[in-house]
Amino acid sequence: MRKRVLVALAEQSWAPRVGLQVSVHGGVVQLSGAILDERERQALRVAIENVPGVERVDDQLCWVEPLSGFVIEAPEQRS
Repeated sequence: MRKRVLVALAEQSWAPRVGLQVSVHGGVVQLSGAILDERERQALRVAIENVPGVERVDDQLCWVEPLSGFVIEAPEQRS
């Protein structure tokens, strides 16, 4: 399933090419690493949820604001 997720992301011109780690445990896909545009978070989730067999996406991504370097943790890490 990890390979299918990686292929699905590679097909998207907007998807990050570096700084993104993908791991799969059962039907749960865990994303970690950094994104430079907060809009990528939801787009990644939608692209991955459309891969057959994916049950859930565990978002562990941090958003790094490119100009200031300010880091915002993933929503799931803030609680």
